[in-house]
Amino acid sequence: MYLRNIAISADNKYRECSILGKSVPVDLVKGGRPRKRKENASRPVQKNLNYRNAQKWFRLSAVANFNEGDYTAEFTFAPEFKPKSVEECEKEIKNFIKRINRARNKKNLPKMKYLGVIEGKTSDNLHFHMILDNLLNRDEIDDLWTKGRGKNKKSIGFTHINKIKSQNGQDGVIIKANYLTKEFKLENQKGKRKWFSSRNLKKPVVERSQNWKYTDSKIARLLENDELEQQLEKDNAGWELIEFPRKNPETQKDELVKLDIRENEYLGTLIYYRMRRRR
Repeated sequence: MYLRNIAISADNKYRECSILGKSVPVDLVKGGRPRKRKENASRPVQKNLNYRNAQKWFRLSAVANFNEGDYTAEFTFAPEFKPKSVEECEKEIKNFIKRINRARNKKNLPKMKYLGVIEGKTSDNLHFHMILDNLLNRDEIDDLWTKGRGKNKKSIGFTHINKIKSQNGQDGVIIKANYLTKEFKLENQKGKRKWFSSRNLKKPVVERSQNWKYTDSKIARLLENDELEQQLEKDNAGWELIEFPRKNPETQKDELVKLDIRENEYLGTLIYYRMRRRR
């Protein structure tokens, strides 16, 4: 059994990678044909979805399409405008996005890029968060979270719109994407998706798998000599490993790591890591 190295990248500036075992006959061809060099990652379908794949898709899409200086925003509903269901909330969001795109069209701006999540365990506290581009300023966006015109114009609720910034050396877009996906596991159990996105986003890209670069013995030797991090950066010129949060499988405590290494009964050693372009 060889080890397969898989990478999914975001706009060629960030990638998430896995090294895992795979039997030879299964992976040499796809549908009887050689694998493409690269292909777009499919948006996860919510039914029967592994929530971790949804989190990864959301995070990679955020990194591929947004940068520090773009906006992170929260929108709430005043009592008189509270939606009675997720469906009503979705309708309000769609109308809000239409208003934004009309305003952008008047300025000859393209349609807004956005990723968003509806939150709230009951209809009484439904609200939503978005990551969106900064082509309109914050006051303009706030002014569109309203209903009516002139003297009859009313705010639908509160808005909290801030520029995305790095925190403690960590990419602000990744931090925000991780925060917005914190409830994906619960949503997956309920079978109801509460996240949404625009259609004009760049898609994460599945890079061509490296099927023979690593073997069990090579990985074991690198781990024994504490050289795996250096080898991965050597094998990925121009890229560097970055820390990411995980829950320690033994202590169940949150921690930051550069490599998440686990043992699988059937596939042996599984390694997960993240990289970014060197600055």
